[in-house]
Amino acid sequence: MLFKSAATLLAFAGLVAAQGTPSTELKHGYANVTNLNGDMVINFTFDKVEGGMNITLTGIKGLSTSVAIDKAAGFQYHVHVKPVGPNYGCMATEGHLNPFNGSLPCNKANLTACEIGDLAGKHGNIVPTEDGTFPTISYIDTQLSFTEPANGALVGRSIVIHNNGTRVACGNLVVDGYTAPAANGTSTGAATNPTATGKNSAAKLVGSAALTGVVALFMMAL
Repeated sequence: MLFKSAATLLAFAGLVAAQGTPSTELKHGYANVTNLNGDMVINFTFDKVEGGMNITLTGIKGLSTSVAIDKAAGFQYHVHVKPVGPNYGCMATEGHLNPFNGSLPCNKANLTACEIGDLAGKHGNIVPTEDGTFPTISYIDTQLSFTEPANGALVGRSIVIHNNGTRVACGNLVVDGYTAPAANGTSTGAATNPTATGKNSAAKLVGSAALTGVVALFMMAL
């Protein structure tokens, strides 16, 4: 009787632990895009919403008509494959995020055929202004995700702004709950498979707790 009572408590504890262990979901990210001199500052936010990713741009300073080579075209911007290099090394970010071999330039009549990282191509360039600021831009991109697919996920990437093809500013895309990259210019490694901080350890704990409960239930049946 004592044996079965102990087994019952063990089973209950195991099942509660398995059900009560939270997992981390990646929902929010940001990129503070700037240059080495700090005279360009554009803030991006990324928020997971139903149907895609809500992306917001806020122009703090620097994207003015005086620095725009092609004033009519404005500034292009994209998600790039790798993080920013040391001293805001935008060239370290390599190419655009393009896991499905999308086309460039983007045909807005068929967004699914575009590079998924070509944000300007899909949603419009940043128009330069006299003072270098611009009204907040916000839109939902249906092709981007923090976690899927693994070779096209946003974690570990960067944002680069181009001026007539020249990379003029960049910043790492930092995702809450994901550990790398931490800040601009501190990481040069490639993006890894998207895993939320603590998610693997939480999964292991759930599995262990569930196994404990199963063993205890078996003991009760003896």
